[in-house]
Amino acid sequence: MKKVRIKRYKKGKLLLLFIVLLLIIFQMITAFHHTFEPQLQAIAKQHTGFAINNIVKEVLSDMEYKSEDLLRVERNSANQITSVEYDSAKLNALLYSALNTIDESLLAAQDGKKDPTTKEVFYEDGILYEVPIGYFTKTYLFYDKGPKVKIRMKMLNDVTGEIKTEAKPYGINNTMIKISLVIHVDAQVITFLSVSEYKTKMELPIVIQVVNGDIPEITPYALTNN
Repeated sequence: MKKVRIKRYKKGKLLLLFIVLLLIIFQMITAFHHTFEPQLQAIAKQHTGFAINNIVKEVLSDMEYKSEDLLRVERNSANQITSVEYDSAKLNALLYSALNTIDESLLAAQDGKKDPTTKEVFYEDGILYEVPIGYFTKTYLFYDKGPKVKIRMKMLNDVTGEIKTEAKPYGINNTMIKISLVIHVDAQVITFLSVSEYKTKMELPIVIQVVNGDIPEITPYALTNN
C-alpha cells in the first residue's frame, strides 16, 4: 500500500510541476506579447512596406513603354496650347499589364519563388526580415543575440490601381503635366505571435513633361488618333 501511495504521490507531484511550468511559459508568452509585440509589429510592417515598394519599383522598371505615346499636346498657329489629350487605350493597357505583373511578382515573393519578370528570388523562403530576440532588450550587448523572429507577408487580394493625371503651374509661364500609376496593395504581416493587416498605396510617375504656356483645356483619358 505504501508503494502505491508513493507512486501516486510522485505522479501527482510531476503533474503539478508540469502544470506550473505550463503556467510560467504561458505568462512569459503573454508578457512578451504585451511588451514586445507592438514593437515587433511596427518593425514587421516597416519591412513589409519596404519589400512591397522595392518589388513594385523593380518590376515597373522592366516594363517597356514610350511616354511620348501616352499624351498629345495641341497648339494653334500662335504656338499656344489649345488642349492636352491622354490616350486612354494605351494608359489602361499599361495599367492592366502593370497590375498583373506586380501581382505575380508579389505572390512569388511571399512564397520565396523566382520572380517571373526579373528571374530573381527576392526573399528566400518568403522571409522578409529576421529580428533577434535580443533587439527588444534595448541593450547593446544583447542587441543582435538570441533566436530570430521571422517576418513574412501574404497577399490578401489582387493588386488594384488607377491612372492619375494632373497639370499644374511650374515656374514662369510653364505647366508640368504628370501621369502616374497609383497602385494599391493589401497584405498580411505575419510573425510567430500574430497576424495583422497592412495596406499601402504607391504613386509612380510614368510621364512627367514640362510645356511652355498655360493649358486652357485638359482632357484626361481622351482617345487620340494615330
